[in-house]
Amino acid sequence: MKLKALILFLLIFSLNSYAQTAKVLDYKVKTAANAKDRSEMLDAFRASLYKEWKLKFEFVVKYFKVSGNYAWFEATALRKDGKDMTFPEDSYDCCHAEALFKKQGGKWTVLEGDAFSTDVWYDGINTRHPEVPVAVFPKEGWVR
Repeated sequence: MKLKALILFLLIFSLNSYAQTAKVLDYKVKTAANAKDRSEMLDAFRASLYKEWKLKFEFVVKYFKVSGNYAWFEATALRKDGKDMTFPEDSYDCCHAEALFKKQGGKWTVLEGDAFSTDVWYDGINTRHPEVPVAVFPKEGWVR
């Protein structure tokens, strides 16, 4: 019985360690190798933002790291029609957007994301999602 418990513990520990040490890929620039996944994630985030803003967006990607089934994304969000974003005074901070993605059932989805926030909405995101490899998040100036 002790041997089974030890094997189970080692299996769980090794899977958790793998998630934290999985290879980190940089998706900032679209390539032939990342085009499918990158486009799927950005389209999912666009759809998420469309629900709130009723606008189509394009992104100037600043940071986009993927590890295993998770990805962290930061960009400048611009209106696809080229018009400037307009907001009620002091209610939004133009034009940043961030998102945490998860691949589930072979499909990338937005786990959490927001745009134009005046606060750091992702503060504590690693506590809310401890399964996400910390290597996907920016190291410098990262809020934990």
